Amino acid sequence: MTPLPLEPAAKQPFRLSMNTFVKLPRDAHSAMAQRNVLMAQPAFYFRQFFNGRVPTLGERLAYIERKVLQSLSWDFYRNDTYTVMMERADPFIHLCIRRHDGQECKNWKDHQRIKSELIGPECEAVELFPAESRLIDTTNEYHLWVNPNPGYRFPFGFSWNRFVTEKPLTLGGEIHAA
Repeated sequence: MTPLPLEPAAKQPFRLSMNTFVKLPRDAHSAMAQRNVLMAQPAFYFRQFFNGRVPTLGERLAYIERKVLQSLSWDFYRNDTYTVMMERADPFIHLCIRRHDGQECKNWKDHQRIKSELIGPECEAVELFPAESRLIDTTNEYHLWVNPNPGYRFPFGFSWNRFVTEKPLTLGGEIHAA
């Protein structure tokens, strides 16, 4: 089977430390790989999805198939540093960002670029620190929720125009916010 050519996600100038994203093709092989990863989990792993009880094999298989079908609507993008899973969660778009090397991905400028390249430079995104009861922590993933409407502004945040500097603002040797 010949792999599909990868398409550039966007043609926008960005800093050179990270390549442009390409959309990854989805096929039966990727769905089967997802099934295999879930099937390899021990039975007790699924307790979190079944109110604390270990589900039967049939229940696990049905759960896995629902997750695989749900993921068919996701788009995946990759560059030299990150893989991004994009899920439409109306009215927002959920971006799940992971580094290829498994390290933490806390570079704010990279996340700004990912949002701008994949969704749009004038779209706004937020990171959510959820209630403990809704916490998802799958190690070194970063999640953004983006409003795809470029005119939408969240009812919080900065109200002034763009202000970007490469060096911290200092006053008498102390760093100060703008």
